[in-house]
Amino acid sequence: MESIPPSYTPSPPSPSYTPSPPSPSYSTALLPGEQTVEETRRLGLPIQNGVFRRITDNITLVLRDQRPGSVTPVYGRNGLVRGHVSLRSSEGLVEVSLKLEGHLRVDTSGSIITVSVVSDSYCLWSSSSTEPCPKTLPFAIFFPSSFTDGRQPRPLPPSFEDKFGTTGMCSYTLSVVVSRPRRFLSSFRSSDSLVVPICYHPRSRPHAPMLPSDVPFMTTVKISPEEWHEVLSTMNATKSSGLTPVQCLLFIPSVQVYPLSESIPFHLQLRAPSSSLALFVEKSALDHGLLVPPSGEINIRVYLLRQVVTKVFEEQKASSRIIGEGKLTSSAPLPENHHSYRNVPLGEGIDCLDWDGEVRCTEDVTAGSFVTNLLSVRDFIVLSLEPLQPAKCSLLGSKYCHPIRLVTDPWSDHAVTW
Repeated sequence: MESIPPSYTPSPPSPSYTPSPPSPSYSTALLPGEQTVEETRRLGLPIQNGVFRRITDNITLVLRDQRPGSVTPVYGRNGLVRGHVSLRSSEGLVEVSLKLEGHLRVDTSGSIITVSVVSDSYCLWSSSSTEPCPKTLPFAIFFPSSFTDGRQPRPLPPSFEDKFGTTGMCSYTLSVVVSRPRRFLSSFRSSDSLVVPICYHPRSRPHAPMLPSDVPFMTTVKISPEEWHEVLSTMNATKSSGLTPVQCLLFIPSVQVYPLSESIPFHLQLRAPSSSLALFVEKSALDHGLLVPPSGEINIRVYLLRQVVTKVFEEQKASSRIIGEGKLTSSAPLPENHHSYRNVPLGEGIDCLDWDGEVRCTEDVTAGSFVTNLLSVRDFIVLSLEPLQPAKCSLLGSKYCHPIRLVTDPWSDHAVTW
């Protein structure tokens, strides 16, 4: 049976519309009687409108989008490298090319191991072109964001140089190569080159905000205990002393990813019988019944430690240096109902000593943590409890390193492409 398609009635014409009135203008300035209920601080990115120039007898390289007065060009993740090459003479050339190169380099046991992380070449002009070579050649290329490390893709490591131990480094260069035929051997080329060191500075930030360092620990730990992460360690006593070991609780912001430019708040609590804690207390404080000393027979330190690790042919070497020293001030103990007491009960006859503090990276640290097969940079927050006179002290020295990650920028609530 043949099906007959249904009949349709033409739709009525669409109604006419009147254009909407323009949106009202808004301003962040408060009018009389208005007040700000909540405000989120946003960090503006500096405008890079400077120009970098490197000039030789025959070649001039100009790079745009740089900080005014910068000595070394700087580029971020997927950074646009744009500018132009100027030639003193463009006659008789075979090719003009631009090369972006990056290398990991490690000096170990007297030998130098080098691994390429970037090797990109761009032809700006060649003799196969139907047009003569111009004296000014503009270009625009992008920095790659990753490389193949063995068989594993990894983020491109930042520019880095370890001047204190392993002599490991990661460096990048931008080169202009001008090729000409040799005067007597036309099948061979002679070349003139200009090489400029550049800094690769990929920016990164924490995945969550960190509590401001000026907010008291006791205020936040009561209402938002999830904002703090407990790092537990123990300071043991000598067998002959009969003292009870000291339980050490270091509280750090739970995000555990911290910007180089901001102070990291922390809280330290030591738990033990008063006989063990007496070694942390000055005798004058004990005589007055005070348990609020930052000193005694034990030196207490909280600091940031950077470890640079090189690995060549299964041989691993590491060097470490302190990149930030913490400041401690005595404080009140934790509230009795704090969750840490459930994890590590105080027990009968156990007392507490508490300190607040903050630690920050030194200004010479500009690169964050990163990992490659050949060279890795790892960061730690360290709690160190060292007797001033180890041979006479009843407690043994303790040093506990907790891994963290350091990044270039603070957390932000809006997306930014770097």
